[in-house]
Formats: sequence, C-alpha cells, structure tokens
Amino acid sequence: MNIRLCLTVLLVGGALRAHAQFRTAWLHDEKYWGDGQAEFNLYDAQEVRYGAARASEVIHILVREPFSQRELVKAEAGSPAGTYPVLKLNQILHIPTGIYVYQQMHSAYWRVDSGALIKATLTSNDSCGNTYKEFRALTGPVTLLRDGWRYEWRTYWEGASAGAVNVAAPKDAVFYDELPMRVRTMNFAQPGAPFAIQLAPSVVRSKKDDVKFVPASVSWSRTGSYLTVKVTAGALTDEFLLDGEPPHRLREWRKSDGGKLTLRRSLKIDYWNYQQPDGKARALAQP
Repeated sequence: MNIRLCLTVLLVGGALRAHAQFRTAWLHDEKYWGDGQAEFNLYDAQEVRYGAARASEVIHILVREPFSQRELVKAEAGSPAGTYPVLKLNQILHIPTGIYVYQQMHSAYWRVDSGALIKATLTSNDSCGNTYKEFRALTGPVTLLRDGWRYEWRTYWEGASAGAVNVAAPKDAVFYDELPMRVRTMNFAQPGAPFAIQLAPSVVRSKKDDVKFVPASVSWSRTGSYLTVKVTAGALTDEFLLDGEPPHRLREWRKSDGGKLTLRRSLKIDYWNYQQPDGKARALAQP
C-alpha cells in the first residue's frame, strides 16, 4: 500500500465503518431513492415532555442527496470534486407544552456506499431559548485507536453554554435517533436471531448530553403484512411497526418513554417545490 492510499484510508476510516447487522441494500434501491424525490411522512404523535404525553405532529423526511466531503453539507450544483451520496433523515417535532411550544429537528446523514452515520445535528427551541448540537464522525489517525464522534454544543443552560469533546464509540454503536431509519435496513428475507448493539440515548432535548452507550438487543417478527422490530435496552423497549415489503415504511413507533407515532399520511414528493401558500393542500391532494 503506497503512502497516499494509506493516508486516505486513515482519513476516512472512521466514517466508513458500518454495522454488519444493518444492510446497505435498502440504501442502494435506485428505483426508490434515485427518483429525485423524498419520502415525506406525517405522524400523529404523543410526545412525552415533563412527564406527560402531548398531542403533537411529527414529520419524517428521508431523501438522497449529494454531500460535500470537505464541508459535510449538501453539495450544490457544480460543487468541486469530493462529493458522495448520502441518505438524510430529518425528524421535525412540533410539541405544545402548556402555554409554549417546543420546535425541534434532528438531522442525520448516512453514506449510501457503507451505511455509516457520518454526521448528526439537532436544533431545539422553546420559549426559554435555543440549543444547537452537532456530531461528526472522527477521522484521521485517531481512528486507529478508537471510533468516535466530535460532539459540539451551544445551549441556553448555565454551565453548558458551549463546548466540544470527543466521544468514544464502541463497536456496533448506534444512536437512538438513528433507529427510525436503521430498523428499515435489516435483512427480513429470512428469520434471524436477536443481535446486540451498543445504544446511545436520544439527544433530542435542550440540554447538553452525557453520551454513553449501553448494551441493547434488536429482534423482529412478521405478522401478516407487517413487521415488528423491538429494540430493548435494559427494562426499556421501543417497538417499530413496518410495512412487510420494501421500502418497509414506518407505520408506528411505540417509544419506551410512553410516546407514540402513528402514520397519518406518506408522500413520495419533491417537497421543496411546494412552498406556495397552498403547497400543503396541493401535496396532500395527491393520490
């Protein structure tokens, strides 16, 4: 191996590590993800805040897009060399809590070629203030010793207003907020035994996180035309109801904290072209 190739392997090594239990075939479905449109899902939700379930609307948007290797953002037309395709999931939460409202969005980006999560961000705002978090997969020589993430935050909480740390990640590490995508990539062609992952908690909150991975188990079963995937960590279980056939659309998510998402409407659409005042009505009028 020559020096240039060796350095390249070191630089991208951290971002290219994938989980053997989750397959990339789902990401490579050109007929579904290569049509230039997004999967736009609206959920009726019960999101738990302050110990109570709140009637909410949650939107999940999944779309393939070109990504800039240099800046780790969507590559614009005419972008210089160094781009590659990613699948992006935006989880948008609109949660009334008494007299004020939480507006939160978690964005995650996975490489299509490897299925590796390379970046995740969170914006959280409410009547108290704004918070921003970002996770980037570690790259370079440091990944020879360990996998991990560069975690940066800015919050409105005293003592945690801003900072950055490197977070070590064990083998088969998964973030809780990846699960709505990850469970859809499993091999459902033949029965499989439960498998283990290391799971980090959700970062969808306004405070800085203490990111710790804990052992968890993933299992699935088929009932009629649906699949049920269970992710269990200790005494807590999340349950995902999926369509039995690809692309295994997420129909329901029962969360371990008592929250629940139920699919109200799913669209395959170029949603960025529906910005007019009647855009939502026109989109929902589609068959």
